[in-house]
Amino acid sequence: MLTLIVFSLLKKCMSPNLISLFFKTATHLKAFISKVLIRFSIKLILFLPIISLSQNSRLDYNVMFSGHNIGWLRLEKNDVGNKSDLLLVSEIKTRLLFPIRIFSKETSTYENGKLIYSSQFRKTNGKTNLNKEIRFVENEYEIVENDKKTKLSCPKIDSNLLSLFFQEPKNSKEVYCDNQQSFIKVSKADDGGYQMKFPNGNYNCYYYKEGICVKVKMQHKFYIAEIIIKY
Repeated sequence: MLTLIVFSLLKKCMSPNLISLFFKTATHLKAFISKVLIRFSIKLILFLPIISLSQNSRLDYNVMFSGHNIGWLRLEKNDVGNKSDLLLVSEIKTRLLFPIRIFSKETSTYENGKLIYSSQFRKTNGKTNLNKEIRFVENEYEIVENDKKTKLSCPKIDSNLLSLFFQEPKNSKEVYCDNQQSFIKVSKADDGGYQMKFPNGNYNCYYYKEGICVKVKMQHKFYIAEIIIKY
């Protein structure tokens, strides 16, 4: 209907030559726009698989001690293809005989289900007391700490404490602890959690809901603290 109205107006106002020129121009313009749209669509289709392969997740937690909120944790996971990057950032503020402020940052990178890089960084009251990296170099793990390099004699690390926040260890018998530089046995607790006991006698117990860690109970010789997810 709109086309007929426009054509009628053109017929009254323009000569036949001008009308013919108008329609030729419109035809060429339509063809040009069609080519541009087709090229744009092809580029968009080629780009879509890259977008669909990227997935981001974020988890936020409170750190509780004796019923008080003393800090926070933020966990992030970025999956691109067969590679996963994990990040933990946390800050704890409390007071014993004097104020204590602990800032921590940890990262892990997995490729095809294998750890290829991890790092740990921690400051207590502004002083760095931990700065360590693990790298998978030439089919073996290398630990770098205080400018010293040591070898780690294990063929593959497929999970560490950081990855437990995103993956329930249903079928895992042990998990790697970056801080202890050793594997820790995983056992099922009576209350449904997954318990990991460390060589120093301390232990963590992880609790899950729909595959996501919702609570970590940290049992120390001198205290008990909990990491609880924010909803």
